Amino acid sequence: MHRSISWPASLTVLFFCIAVFVCTTGSSQVINEYLANHTGTDDHEYIEIFGQPSTSYASLTIIQIEGDIADNPGNLDSAIAVGSTDGDGYWWTGFLDNELHNDNSSLLLVDGFSGTVGQDLDADDDGILDVTPWTQRIDEVGIKAQDSVEPGFVYTSFDLYPGTDGVWFTWGGGSRIPNGVDTDTEDDWVRNDWNGEGLPGFTGTLGPQEAVNTPGAENQAYTPRAPVINEVVIDHVGPDDHEYIEVFGEGFADYSTHHIVVLDGSASGDPGTIDLVVQPGLVNGGSNWSTGFLPPDSLQNQSQTILLVTDFSGSEGDDLDSNDDGILETTPWSGIDDEIAFDNGGLGDLTYGSPVLNGGFDGLPSAPGGASRATSGFDSDTVSDWVRNDFDGAGLGGFPGDLGPMEAFNTPGLANRRLIEDYYATVVTGDSVALRTTLHDVIDDHIRHSYSADVTDTWDILDPASEDPNEPLNILDVYKNASYPKAGAGNSNYDREHTWPKSYGFSSDSYTNSPYTDCHHLFPADGSYNQARSNKPFETCDAACAEWTTDVNNNSGGGSGVYPGNSNWTDSSRWETWNGRRGDVARAVMYMAVRYEAGTHGVTGFTEPDLVLTDDAGLIQTTSSSPAYMGLLSTILAWHAEDPVDDLERRRADVVWSHQGNRNPFIDHPEWAECIFVGNSCGGIFADGFESGDTGAWSSAER
Repeated sequence: MHRSISWPASLTVLFFCIAVFVCTTGSSQVINEYLANHTGTDDHEYIEIFGQPSTSYASLTIIQIEGDIADNPGNLDSAIAVGSTDGDGYWWTGFLDNELHNDNSSLLLVDGFSGTVGQDLDADDDGILDVTPWTQRIDEVGIKAQDSVEPGFVYTSFDLYPGTDGVWFTWGGGSRIPNGVDTDTEDDWVRNDWNGEGLPGFTGTLGPQEAVNTPGAENQAYTPRAPVINEVVIDHVGPDDHEYIEVFGEGFADYSTHHIVVLDGSASGDPGTIDLVVQPGLVNGGSNWSTGFLPPDSLQNQSQTILLVTDFSGSEGDDLDSNDDGILETTPWSGIDDEIAFDNGGLGDLTYGSPVLNGGFDGLPSAPGGASRATSGFDSDTVSDWVRNDFDGAGLGGFPGDLGPMEAFNTPGLANRRLIEDYYATVVTGDSVALRTTLHDVIDDHIRHSYSADVTDTWDILDPASEDPNEPLNILDVYKNASYPKAGAGNSNYDREHTWPKSYGFSSDSYTNSPYTDCHHLFPADGSYNQARSNKPFETCDAACAEWTTDVNNNSGGGSGVYPGNSNWTDSSRWETWNGRRGDVARAVMYMAVRYEAGTHGVTGFTEPDLVLTDDAGLIQTTSSSPAYMGLLSTILAWHAEDPVDDLERRRADVVWSHQGNRNPFIDHPEWAECIFVGNSCGGIFADGFESGDTGAWSSAER
């Protein structure tokens, strides 16, 4: 019934039209874009039709059919007459005010409509239309909500449902990408930016797998930033059967229009010859794409240059430097996105890009067998971006590993990582300001993962990070200390607790919002306990507060009836975390206060909030602005001292590090808390991370 739309320079009219092409039938019209739900009041809803230019579609009608089981499914809720397209083939409704549904709904473009608004087209509510008051169904799109949220029907051959694109929210709007293409599947559609990118008066937060809101204009999808070569292994201990190349870009981005091209640089070989070509694809939830382990010796242990190019048109074996002078005479690509060269030091060897990693680039004499960017994705086009990988295979399964100073783990598909000592090497501990500033620079710019998605998301990180050490198939939740089977998204036992409540500074789950999905402060929590805590600040309670008991697990928890015991306690304005995990949540929110200090993300460029710890309860207010406050600081510092770091917390930090690429410094260096938040004891490192347990001075400070 439908076909892909492509308008040639000279339009071929497929059916008879008069004057301005008044057409009454045909299959070349599509619902091209819609917006039913956006941030704020839904007063910028719309539906767009794409068809032939300068054509009247007066016989066509857009109808909206209710799908919610609770709201008379099948009811014909609205009917909008279509008008004439403009010179580019677009007609749209204009902005509608709360006329389109936010849940289950079917939008149909029909010819010869004879029904009435309010008519029940599915009288027995079985999901099948009993009445079809039109002569022809021209196009359709169904929008489906999660059954657990709003059960219902759609009356179309396909629907856009939560998870279609890996994002587990009901579609607020969508655009056909490419413009006008219609295969009658959900693959034609990209969801529109819910925060209003493209709409007048909206700031927007356009990200991967999203489209601009473009009523009356060509549909436009987000263009991901250019990818970079993020990690390479060309040589390691033993047979070279674990070679690989990793590309870093943006989450959900498809880089299949790019190619990795490896050029021979050895004087004993054929410099400039293409030795290997690999086509990247869709990156994972951590923004990485890896070749996987290449066939043995795909990458030679010699000088070579690795290019990441766009629109490649050459072939393996092509000699791009036929006279071997180090200058490429042929460049079968439209552009170079990134490059890295390895120089093994052979006499007469050539390289065709920069930076060049050779023996001595990092002060070590041997040529590197592999290298990783010190911070995933960060690119200044200098050798300082790079750290050599451990030649003995640290990070690779089945290898002995011997990670030393100035070396990186081998981490295909995961965040680049180094020795913890090297990670903190640039931190200055002499005074509070220097420590805070340099520490922020170290933990900043982590890799964001989606809150919920088909690729690696926060569930996939939190479940292994919170593993019950006595039952590997379970998690330990943070407040009840219950052991629940790992279930991830959609389970009924535990939710994801934002220890720094998202209502304090970052309420919207968008691609630009790093703190919302930052797993260093997210914990699995029993659903009822999570709701009971809500967004209450952390504060010492008393025996008059309501008790939320804990289970006995991992040699802690249990008991009830006596304050404080091993229980959580709460009233209308306070939440006191039980003694076995209060230090964990304290260190989580201290991390947030140092990680998020306004400014922008160094790789993505997105604006970040300013999160501040305080003892002034009056400052702790629901807000989406900065600064945003959380507390109470004196309580948090006391809990930090009362419940020291344990192996459970260290293991959790390591798992989060492997995905995000940054660490919680208050787990690695607990002694830094007093220096940063109080200004005392700067420069010292204590064996147990605490000076004496005396927290009397740990109050009144802010930030």
